[in-house]
Amino acid sequence: MGLPDIDDDDVKAFLVESYENLNQIEQNVLNLEKTSANRDILVSIYRSIHTIKGNCGFLAFAKLESLAHAAENLLGGLRAHQIEVNSGIINALLQTVDSIRQILTHIEAEGNEGDRDISKLIKMLASLSEHQESIISPQTPRLDDKEQNLSFAIDENPGSSDTLNASDSSIRVDVRLLDQLMNLVGELVLARNQIVQFSTLFEDTAFSATCQRLNQITTELHEGIMKTRMQPINTIWQKLPRVTRDLAIANGKQVRVEMEGAETELDKSIIEAIKDPLTHLVRNSIDHGIETPSERKESGKPEEGRLLLQAFHESDKVNIEISDDGSGIDPERLKQKAQQLGLMSSSQVAQMSEKQAMDLIFLPGFSTAERVTNLSGRGVGMDVVKTNIEKINGTVEIQSQLGQGTTFKIKIPLTLAIIPALIVTSTSVEQNQLVELHRFAIPQSSIQELVRLEPEQAIHSIEMLYNVPVFRLRNDLLPLIYLNRELEIPHNPVEDEPIYIVVIQAEGYHFGLVVDAIQDIQDIVIKPLDKQLKTVTIFTGATILGDGKIALVIDAITLAQHAGITYQMQKQLLSTLALKAQEQEETRQTILLFDGPQESRMGIPLSYASRLEEFRVSVVEKVANQYIVQHQGSILYLLDLHSVFSDSGVPKLNHLTRNLSPPEKAEEEIIQVVVVTLNQQQSIGLVVERILDIVEEPLTIKGTPTRAGVLCLAVIQGQVTEILDIKNLIEIVYPYFNHQPLSPIP
Repeated sequence: MGLPDIDDDDVKAFLVESYENLNQIEQNVLNLEKTSANRDILVSIYRSIHTIKGNCGFLAFAKLESLAHAAENLLGGLRAHQIEVNSGIINALLQTVDSIRQILTHIEAEGNEGDRDISKLIKMLASLSEHQESIISPQTPRLDDKEQNLSFAIDENPGSSDTLNASDSSIRVDVRLLDQLMNLVGELVLARNQIVQFSTLFEDTAFSATCQRLNQITTELHEGIMKTRMQPINTIWQKLPRVTRDLAIANGKQVRVEMEGAETELDKSIIEAIKDPLTHLVRNSIDHGIETPSERKESGKPEEGRLLLQAFHESDKVNIEISDDGSGIDPERLKQKAQQLGLMSSSQVAQMSEKQAMDLIFLPGFSTAERVTNLSGRGVGMDVVKTNIEKINGTVEIQSQLGQGTTFKIKIPLTLAIIPALIVTSTSVEQNQLVELHRFAIPQSSIQELVRLEPEQAIHSIEMLYNVPVFRLRNDLLPLIYLNRELEIPHNPVEDEPIYIVVIQAEGYHFGLVVDAIQDIQDIVIKPLDKQLKTVTIFTGATILGDGKIALVIDAITLAQHAGITYQMQKQLLSTLALKAQEQEETRQTILLFDGPQESRMGIPLSYASRLEEFRVSVVEKVANQYIVQHQGSILYLLDLHSVFSDSGVPKLNHLTRNLSPPEKAEEEIIQVVVVTLNQQQSIGLVVERILDIVEEPLTIKGTPTRAGVLCLAVIQGQVTEILDIKNLIEIVYPYFNHQPLSPIP
């Protein structure tokens, strides 16, 4: 029997609303199992099933209507306290939820209710309802008919006027429409990048202002569309308590599910991608992690196990953690199992660290189960989890303590549609002639910092260890990958040119990527590679830059693996560094060094600096005798050190902005700015003469402050350096700023 003669849009709306009601019913039934006396939960379940029944009658879904009607009768008895909640009723209601979901799925796929026999379930619901009279206590006071009808009328009231107003303020939108809008915004971002780059070729103030406005509108539109696609992770989590309950009962275990951060939002495409991996990890925790009540009692644990789901934002990523308080994972057992399965040799296992042993779980075909069950033992699952998470540029790692429990930590991006990326270049040179300029994009999420080495610095900072070039970066030794060599791009290095290093940290890898030049950061839209390039795994896709040229997007992890960088190599480098390091009695500080006014050498603790920027003088504006720049959709106030430390007390910007003609000269004037974050709302930019270096070494204080704005004098790299007092400087130049106090260096 096919669908009745009803508009397809009505059926789609019915399915969407029914699935929502069904999810709510399932969650409420599980809550009812814990708090059977909660009448509000019963009322909510009754209303939801009543809504499904009513909609079925309108669309002539007779089978679904009869099942919902039988459930409604049972719920009516429960709501009127004529029947007591017990495990049999809970199981019957959950079976009803499953059957309704199966019928809805069949309607969605085939256009009819299917031939599934639900007569036994309807009879069971009716049988449970018929026992109501025997359960009613003779002493129980009964309401008369008028009072009872009034009570029901109140319960079934769809809501107050406030509720109606709230529902009127939102509508359902087809996901395909949102996908189309997201694609269009992606193309708009590409066009915006091209126009902004094009605007730099002209000295037209009106055109530049229009471009800035377009830039701002595009950014706001992008953020708005992103918000419409965001869904709370509870969309997935709300189904996990039912999974946990059923698996725990099947395995004779007791498990309590706790959730933190259920309101954390992700893009819908990410939600869909992580649904199956998260479900598998939960199943894995119940099957392998949490012990039976008797085993837990012997170990001194509560009989009921604990499964904790956590989600929280961190930078531009979302962290998801699934923790259990079970038996934990034994790395030695994993090594033995890997040998038994022929996945690793004895020599390979002997050299493994504990982390590498844990990662064996993600190998295809690996399983620690002693027997094959419906849940485990087939050697599939965890490798698929890792693969699916990495497909969306995420990572998954394991932390476990034997006898205490296991935690799976997942990091995933907020969205896959548009991401910020660093654009770098690699030049193809043959016979000292530039043949071609290649540009590549590196996702900003994997970049830790950028380093520029002058030729004389490179001589002392880069060395060979274990036949691998390494760069000594403060407290670390980084293996270096030369992009030209890895991609076999012909290149003749020039000795007197600086070296640019992109420091990358991703999924346990920490290395430096040497490129010919660093351009800027752009919002990019990643397009998939054609099938002919699918085998080139070091690229995740391609993007169109502002000038219309194409740049390949580098996969940092695959590049490291392709270059031969391994965990073992990094461990050897750390051991070498530990042997060379000497204990310092003096306090070590990481200091950002720069030239200040009148050739004075200055510095601030690196923890104060959030980023470094360069601006053309032409973008600097003067408002109320203060200098500002518009940057990334916000206003950045500039603190010119000349106004505090020069003899004249006249800001350098006062001279530069007064001599803006001819325009060509203004374009050549560049100022370097150290951006200091005061709090979540305010930042300020220190205008310096020249950024020198970032150093970490013992900070030997040699003198007290000689002038306002200076915290102390210190000897750094053999030179006397003024360490600036950021708080005092801001109080001098911007006394009205409501900033949080900054802690001085120890």
